[in-house]
Amino acid sequence: MEWLPVLAHEIDLIAHVAVNAGPDLALPVAGCPGWTVEDLVAHVGSIERWVVHAVRRRELLREPPGWPGTDLPAWYEEGAATLLLVLDTDPETPAATLGPDKTVAFWQRRQVHEHRVHRWDLETALGDAEAIEPDLAHDGLDEIATMFWPRQVRLGRVAMPPRGLRVVTTDTGGDWVFGEDAVATLSGTAADLLLALMHRQPSYGLSWAGDEEQGRSVLGLALAP
Repeated sequence: MEWLPVLAHEIDLIAHVAVNAGPDLALPVAGCPGWTVEDLVAHVGSIERWVVHAVRRRELLREPPGWPGTDLPAWYEEGAATLLLVLDTDPETPAATLGPDKTVAFWQRRQVHEHRVHRWDLETALGDAEAIEPDLAHDGLDEIATMFWPRQVRLGRVAMPPRGLRVVTTDTGGDWVFGEDAVATLSGTAADLLLALMHRQPSYGLSWAGDEEQGRSVLGLALAP
């Protein structure tokens, strides 16, 4: 996938929210409990600056730079433009990252997923969310299964469950296991499964097979930060 054009598109849509939300900036964001639309836009802008530092300085800051509290649209657009500029380079350029891949390619992919899920959060809060594209949702699920989930276990944030959960997409051919031995299977579209694994929406409308109670206990874990 050509990541940068997708990222630029997502950034434009989030910037549109920042510029035009007005009083809706105070609306709560269900996918990010305790946050408002304003808080979420500020969070995305902070993460963009954190990634820029990771690429330019090849180190991960302990905390992302915070929004100074004035002119959110201008601040967001400035950080987003810098992010696109920094990521528009050879994907093999070394960078500090969260995973084994220590190159800019990691952030080109990761930032697309960061922005796409948060765009869904914002649009949901504002009342009209566009469905996440199947191929993008499939890759988001793969990122969780192959990078975030192992990292969560490695850092001791969750324990590897001996009785695990298999996740199968009905539209993209995806198949992943969370845990040592899958005793339950959750099936559905890639977009619906991604949102369920990210704890954005319940697993209603998805199909269970096997030990559903155990499967739900695995689904409830912090599979990603």
